[in-house]
Amino acid sequence: MSRRALAVLAAGAAAHVVAAAAFAATVVVAPGHMDGWAVNNDTCGAATTGSVDFVSGPATPPAGTGSVQFTVGANGDSYPTVRQSDYNGVKLADLTSFEYWTYVSHSGSGAQAPYIDLYVDNNNDGTRDDILTFEPVYQTSQGAVAPNTWQRWDAEHGLWWSDSMGGPPPLFTLSSYVASHPDAKILNVGGGGVILAAGCGGAAWANFVGNADKLTIGVRGSDTTYDFEAASTTSGPPTSKDQCKNGGWRSFTNPSFKNQGQCIAFVNHHNGKGDDDQHGDKNHQGDKKDHGGGKHHGRKR
Repeated sequence: MSRRALAVLAAGAAAHVVAAAAFAATVVVAPGHMDGWAVNNDTCGAATTGSVDFVSGPATPPAGTGSVQFTVGANGDSYPTVRQSDYNGVKLADLTSFEYWTYVSHSGSGAQAPYIDLYVDNNNDGTRDDILTFEPVYQTSQGAVAPNTWQRWDAEHGLWWSDSMGGPPPLFTLSSYVASHPDAKILNVGGGGVILAAGCGGAAWANFVGNADKLTIGVRGSDTTYDFEAASTTSGPPTSKDQCKNGGWRSFTNPSFKNQGQCIAFVNHHNGKGDDDQHGDKNHQGDKKDHGGGKHHGRKR
């Protein structure tokens, strides 16, 4: 019987809702609320010409209305990245889902697309021993990289290559790497250990422009999906509970909120339907207090 079913039997319908929430969550990532992500506009050679931007579109992204965009520029060794630090110490053996979507506006000359790097410690000494890379260009069973369209990539079951093995090739699955490196874990370096990136590959990456969105990482069955969005222009206040959900509470600045619950409480206090709206200034004074506050595809790294 699943853990979710056990939770239902043990604690009833209310506990079922809580258990379900623990298994899947969507986090909106945008300038001002990065939630463990950091931009690192690095280089594997000469001075970077790359950049990272949070933009609307392109076209219709798989989550929300925006995405993170990687521009490499004239120097194909530029290494524009966003790095997530919340998975430091997570064992590769505990990863149960790993997927994301890409969109390529200008592919350079080698059918590239934004890729994933994992910084890995294989022997628990706190030192990076390897860099594992998932590149869409090598996922022939998942289809070829196509321009100007959103494509989903399954990294959990796809093919990776290893910096320490001098790849690519060889190409291998994460499960096969874990079989030979059972203690392998993610290690934060330079802002994070889970990295979305482009470039770091010389002339083949020159002038590349591409986007990524809806990155899902599962650890022991608990999935987190990262929805990358442009900076919000919303100021506030919220007028419905739905505006507070799925990270929407972060977009309000007048007033600002500390979490989704505080945003929903504000709506409840000001919707003209409940007792909270009939108690006058005393409750609203309380409201003010509550709401104040690489080597890739021949790359050098």
